[in-house]
Amino acid sequence: MNHLGTAWRRFWKPPQESLLQSGGAGEISIARTRLAFAVAFLSLAVWGYLLDSTSLAARVYLAAGLTALPIAVLVYIIVRQVVYRWWIGYVTSVLDVTMVTTALAAFLFAGSPHAAVNSLVLYPIYLLALAATVMRLDHRACALAGFAAAAQYGTLVATAASGWDMNSADFHPYVYGLFSLGDQLVRIMLLMGMGIIGTVVNLRMRRPHNRRTFEERWAGEAARARRYGRPISVAAIDIDYFKQFNDTYGHAAGDLALRSVSRVIRNRVRAQDFVARIGGEEFVVALPETPAASAVDMAENLRKAVAAHAISIPATRTPVSVTISIGVASWPEHGEEISRLLERADNRLYEAKLAGRDQVKGPVAVSVEIPAAV
Repeated sequence: MNHLGTAWRRFWKPPQESLLQSGGAGEISIARTRLAFAVAFLSLAVWGYLLDSTSLAARVYLAAGLTALPIAVLVYIIVRQVVYRWWIGYVTSVLDVTMVTTALAAFLFAGSPHAAVNSLVLYPIYLLALAATVMRLDHRACALAGFAAAAQYGTLVATAASGWDMNSADFHPYVYGLFSLGDQLVRIMLLMGMGIIGTVVNLRMRRPHNRRTFEERWAGEAARARRYGRPISVAAIDIDYFKQFNDTYGHAAGDLALRSVSRVIRNRVRAQDFVARIGGEEFVVALPETPAASAVDMAENLRKAVAAHAISIPATRTPVSVTISIGVASWPEHGEEISRLLERADNRLYEAKLAGRDQVKGPVAVSVEIPAAV
């Protein structure tokens, strides 16, 4: 349960500030594309309506275009004027798929369920909307949009299947094709798959190159510790209230703070230790051949050193400082699998933040005999 809780917190943790800013630029690009697409769609819908104003499809497409265009204009104006926040990506991602669902639902209300579930014009727009979500650089928006699209379309299919005898002779000659539950399930799975792909792509973008390098080296040190029965520890570090620091002093000052903390950490660890910035304001330090007590002492020294370090910011007359919270996990004192030390350190970091920040949370001291490899 603890493992699931940690994974859940990590998943919903916002992207680092740099990705959030890039996501804002992506949101503007999506808004431009949405507006251009709405203009093109409405133009084709008007042309189709002029060719055959009695066609149900032509009337639905025209209504959809007339609705989508002002919405696209309004969203474009808003995202150009406001400072981008993560919830904007949530709203616009769900809005895009909901507009498609609404257009499909219009066929249901008009008594044409086959057009609603077998549309070759509107359904692909779901896929375009989900593909565009990746540009927001927020895996949570991708996941939410994929879930919303699958849930909305699934509800549409269930409504059609329960409200009409879809393959009844009354619908002959089946202009939009017969109803196939298998085909519809594949369509729903495709929407979920698009959401998952976008989520995975953005999660990989969150993980900096130095994190991958750290994980590779950590795997080697962990294997060496187990093989020779030597202790190993890891410390997860996070700058306290970093978003507030950025909001108060600006992003340039935030970059100064990051470099300052990184420099203090690297100057305080030993030559055999290795440090990585794993995203945003987070760092991790691996401590080979270091038992729990020594690791906690090192972490406490780091905490004090960072708090005492003055950061000179051009916009302020007096230097400022930041504090850090640290979670420490050790093997074998921790009593769990060595492969879970990174997760356990992150859990303890979370405990330190809940307890008030600017502190170290480490393993409870226990007497454990170091297992040697056989």
